[in-house]
Parts: sequence; structure tokens; C-alpha cells
Amino acid sequence: MTSVRDRWLSNRAVSLHVAALVLVPACALAAWWQVSRAQDGNDLSYVYSVMWPVFGVLAIVFWWMLIHTDYETVGLKGMRRQQADSPALPPARADAAAEPTAADDPELAAYNARLADLASQGPKTWRHRESVVVRRGP
Repeated sequence: MTSVRDRWLSNRAVSLHVAALVLVPACALAAWWQVSRAQDGNDLSYVYSVMWPVFGVLAIVFWWMLIHTDYETVGLKGMRRQQADSPALPPARADAAAEPTAADDPELAAYNARLADLASQGPKTWRHRESVVVRRGP
């Protein structure tokens, strides 16, 4: 868990504070400008006069979420930490014998083999595309 000082006074947090302090008044100013244009007869400005306050509220919501997100517990870093902290696999359940296994179901065995093949190829990116097209049976 991050400390209060790290959460509110880190470089990242200060830059988020500055962004919020610039964006929210800018949205309020833009809304006021659109209201004055709408009063002059520009009908489309009525929509914009509602849109800008919504953007200001979204800026506040995103600022709050980004400040309060604990990056030690979310994302890839958090998943790795949870995986390292978790105990070994839980013991087998008593009803696990009733579930189908790859030996019982050839379709499940083919699916598992396909997953193992994909895992052995590494991540699929734009540089490393999968060349095999999987065709489903009739």
C-alpha cells in the first residue's frame, strides 16, 4: 500500500493535480462561452454548453481514480505480486472426478492441444502473427 505522501505528492500525482486544475476551469470557461453563443442564436451551442461541464466532471472523476489507484495491486505488477503471494494449488475437490478430462473427451483434448501449441509459440503480435487458420467442423 502506498503512503499518503506518495499518493498525493509524488511527481505523477502533482502532474495530475496540475492537469485537473487546468482542465476543470477550462471546461467551465468553454461551457460559459457556449452558453453565451447559444443565447445569441446558435442552436448547436446548447449541446456544447452541456458537453463541456460533462468533460469537466469526467476530468475530476479520472483525476480521483488515477490518484487512488494502487499500482502495486492492479495490472501486471499486481498480478505477479498476487501470484507470488498466493499459496500452492488448493487440494483437489471430491467432485472433481465427475468432471470430464481430456482422456474422456477428444474435443477437449484437441482444444487443450491447441492451447498448448499457442502457448509454445509465444505472444501473438503484429510481428509474430499466427499463420494457421483454425477451421471449425460442420
